[in-house]
Amino acid sequence: MKIPWYVSAVGAALVWGIHYPLLDHALKRLSLFTVLFLTVLPMLLAAPFYYPQLTADAGMIARMNWVERLPILLIPLTSLAGAVLLFLAISDKNATLASLIEISYPVFVVFFAWLLFRQVHLNASVLAGAALVFAGVALIILNNPR
Repeated sequence: MKIPWYVSAVGAALVWGIHYPLLDHALKRLSLFTVLFLTVLPMLLAAPFYYPQLTADAGMIARMNWVERLPILLIPLTSLAGAVLLFLAISDKNATLASLIEISYPVFVVFFAWLLFRQVHLNASVLAGAALVFAGVALIILNNPR
């Protein structure tokens, strides 16, 4: 049985809603590296169970040309950079404000989907939503400068 995409998206929002306060709590007690390690630990523990799939995918990546391979190899770097920047924001302020600003990332998804892959997913409601998101981000930053 396949669940609708929006149920998964709301589920992800719910999980992130739990995850961010947990990060806030941990970052007040542990180092950034330890918290990053804890976020990766489930994948490290699961990796042996997916060894055939991982080796098949590694072979697929090896057969790709660099134009195809580079965007895939940037995934771990962008994931790490995003996590570190988010964790620093939470550590410096709090999970609520950091998440309310970070939630503007879909606007950047639209831009980079176009820039990297020439995919356009825009319509009037997406543009209006993006404007509201940036207005909210501006409001938060202006009223919480430090």
